[in-house]
Amino acid sequence: MIRRDGNYEMKNHKKSDSKSAHVAIAVPSIKLFKDLKEVKTALELFEIPYKITIVAAHWAPKKTLRFISELERNGIEVIIAAADGSAHLPGMIASLTTLPVIGVPLRNNSLDGMDSLLSIVQMPKGVPVGTMGVNSAFNAGIYACQLLSLKYDFLKEKLRKHKDMLEKSVEFEDKKLNKR
Repeated sequence: MIRRDGNYEMKNHKKSDSKSAHVAIAVPSIKLFKDLKEVKTALELFEIPYKITIVAAHWAPKKTLRFISELERNGIEVIIAAADGSAHLPGMIASLTTLPVIGVPLRNNSLDGMDSLLSIVQMPKGVPVGTMGVNSAFNAGIYACQLLSLKYDFLKEKLRKHKDMLEKSVEFEDKKLNKR
């Protein structure tokens, strides 16, 4: 949960195996995964099992197709896919599954993530990807929890408490500021 100082307090949590995961996290490389670590923080905060897989739409299309074909069979309910540059991974996944896909555009060296954002958000009609802001991994995790709360009631209360803690953290900062 969020502490009064606005920081997050984590319980011990382990990454799930694919049979018990609810969320699949797809990222093209370990290097890019460093920009996606906060999605783990959010999912662990709400005790949501997840699985992380390195897949790349351009570099490893066959592996990506295998990954997509196994999602529903493995019980995955939401996919978070991140990419930089042309950022085709979230859209490729969305085109081949009926599961909700959350896209996280990542910053790169050339256009500071704007190319990634536009690539993910401008999907063709009929193939939506719920797109977060550039490098907004934490929000992707929270949004996945909100989607899952439609099926899992225990998440509704956890999300309410999360929103309450956000409110309290603003009140705390306001009091701290005005004590000066």
